[in-house]
Amino acid sequence: ALAATRVAAPSARPSTRRGGVRAPVRAAPIVRATAAKDEKKTLVKVCGVTTPEDATRAAVAGADFIGMILWPKSKRSIPLDVAERVADAAKAAGATPVGVFVDESAEEIVAACEAVGIDHAQLHGDNARAALTDLPMKIKAVYVVSAAKDGAIVTPMPGDEEKLCEDRRTKLSGAGGWKAAIDWVNGPRRTIDWLLVDGVVAGSGETYDWTNLRVPRGCSRKGWILAGGLDPANVGDAIGSCKPTAVDVASGVADEGGVKKDPAKVDAFIANAKSASMEMA
Repeated sequence: ALAATRVAAPSARPSTRRGGVRAPVRAAPIVRATAAKDEKKTLVKVCGVTTPEDATRAAVAGADFIGMILWPKSKRSIPLDVAERVADAAKAAGATPVGVFVDESAEEIVAACEAVGIDHAQLHGDNARAALTDLPMKIKAVYVVSAAKDGAIVTPMPGDEEKLCEDRRTKLSGAGGWKAAIDWVNGPRRTIDWLLVDGVVAGSGETYDWTNLRVPRGCSRKGWILAGGLDPANVGDAIGSCKPTAVDVASGVADEGGVKKDPAKVDAFIANAKSASMEMA
């Protein structure tokens, strides 16, 4: 689709007389045809990237996010100095790098993000999810929940509601409780930027029933990401069934060793995701 963009005309223009004084004549604006931005496309995240070369290749192919495992117990984990180079490569090619955490505390997550030079943290384990309330807002949070084989989400959503309710009851109790203000600013963080729905065993490559998946509306600022067993062959059907904001792939585009990325699989996955997205538009 083409959109018209108005460009200011040159300052030198003909003039006419108005009451004996020359008055400038406003020239008609130039209309230039430019490609309209497709704001409804499904974004793509390639995760478990271990080298700058794989990051560059995926980003050039069209990946919007490059995920790096910073949890040391994963087979795709990389040290912080390597992650810094991967992040630099991703950014240079126009993609957003994301650090993946499992057991780390808020302090460890912030320190790792600062060392690597990233501002997106994927909270993939219980401890990392618990760290959300202590993460500064400068860290964009990708909050991971798990879905069972039938597509039912089995992980609690962000926010310790029981604790928040107890705090409010305490503040509002007593004779002067009616005057007590609820501190929404300094309370624990509950805001997340992305919700990512994965299978119960993350990274296993096992799928679940996408048709039965029900993602709560308004639970994140930017949308939700579908993960779990995606590959070049099924990503189109997954997008058609769920209509996620983004899709996430790791093992589905890995080579035979299961760590490095297979360029042909990466290209096919991204092309099929973008194609399915265009068909929905």
